[in-house]
Amino acid sequence: MLIALLSVVITGCVAEWMVDLEYSLNNFNDVYPLGKIELRRSYDGNYTATFRATGGNRLSERMSADPSSTYQVLARSSTHPKDQLMSSSKTCLLLQSNLFHYFWLSIDAERQLVQSLTVFPDIVAAGNKPLDSSFDCSQMVVPSSAQPSAIVHVSTKGVLPTPDTQLFVQMMEKERRARQHGAEADDRSFLGKYWMYIVPVVVFVVISNAMTPDSGGEG
Repeated sequence: MLIALLSVVITGCVAEWMVDLEYSLNNFNDVYPLGKIELRRSYDGNYTATFRATGGNRLSERMSADPSSTYQVLARSSTHPKDQLMSSSKTCLLLQSNLFHYFWLSIDAERQLVQSLTVFPDIVAAGNKPLDSSFDCSQMVVPSSAQPSAIVHVSTKGVLPTPDTQLFVQMMEKERRARQHGAEADDRSFLGKYWMYIVPVVVFVVISNAMTPDSGGEG
């Protein structure tokens, strides 16, 4: 049991696959390394991701020198290196957000395939002032030592369903009220009527029990 638990912990600490990111401010005439997104699978089958900036990316310096440019990000997955994805935003907006990115990543977990990548400037990092695409960023001062950071949201195709208890209760209440008002009764069995709500619960319980260590032993 201890070996199995250590295996789960080690697996959770190692990235299953990575997405390499590069950037350009002149329509990819010049391309520079930006960083990596590391994807990890959790015990429930969903994915989380973290961004790590590449040292010496000089993003702040280059953006400050050309604040009216278009910021373009190129992504390549380590599992499908021939496939390239591109997203863009205004350089000035990233300067206003202090180089804080918000990456929206859509993946096919079964094939370890990145389907889309979208980059946004983080609104919260901009502080009290809302992001303004018409703002003159030429007067902004961003330290050349500032490093890009990011939050990564992962949208997974085919995520395991979660129990929808509220909807289940609403359906039963609806049927009860219908019977009270003389509606024709549904003669199907309990499982026949509510299997779509029960199955997710069963799956959820099975996965939870599988991940819970045995609480007792034979004496």
